Amino acid sequence: MQLWIHPYLPAPELVRRFTPLARYLEEKTGRKIEIKISPSYENHEKRLGEDRADIAFVGPFSYVHMSELHGSKTILAAVEGNGKAQFHGVIAVRQDGPIKTIQDLAGRSFAFGDKESTMGTLLPRFMLREAGLGVDRLSHYTFLNSHNDVALAILGGIYDAGGLKEEVFHEYASRGLRILAKSPPVPEHLFLAGKKLPAPLVKSLRSALLQLKDPAVLTPIQKTATGMAPATDQVYDGLRHIARNLGPMPGE
Repeated sequence: MQLWIHPYLPAPELVRRFTPLARYLEEKTGRKIEIKISPSYENHEKRLGEDRADIAFVGPFSYVHMSELHGSKTILAAVEGNGKAQFHGVIAVRQDGPIKTIQDLAGRSFAFGDKESTMGTLLPRFMLREAGLGVDRLSHYTFLNSHNDVALAILGGIYDAGGLKEEVFHEYASRGLRILAKSPPVPEHLFLAGKKLPAPLVKSLRSALLQLKDPAVLTPIQKTATGMAPATDQVYDGLRHIARNLGPMPGE
């Protein structure tokens, strides 16, 4: 079987983080599992939509976007962080910079993550709009490949602010990043099963994930991970509402 992961971090780092999980699932199912990293978020969504993945780890907005195009998929479980299947994104700026509020971003530059990233693009756009700022009021903006790239672009002074996962922010905070705003909680990343997998194997995978409590397997995936929780498609309706209201980026 192949476990496909979207490229929210560099590929070698993702392989390192998910190898303990692959070995755990191999032990529980008796099936060999190969870790594969999709080349882009768009490619990842297309692969899932076309049922060319046995197991997949996917971000909430990518799941919403993919299910809008291809229909809902079999959900195995969602990541649980600190006992909750929810997490936050942040808009970050440099610690020594003059920006104090979201409104101060008017006329400033902004680094988004991948266009299909929940924390890198969808929620930062939502937070900007809630503060009365459309992206047209930024001096300019770009889309970067990963959360790490966003953090480094802010620290390097290439962009004034950017959107990223709270977990990634904490990895770079000591180097001079500061949280400007935190998003409302949204449903966590989730694991999906491809339709070609036999029902008994899907049941075995779901059971293994929901029983998982070993920090040696969970913490590499996400530092705050405490387990896996059941999830349904309806849990992601709030994100669907946000995505539909925001619509595409200008020019798309």
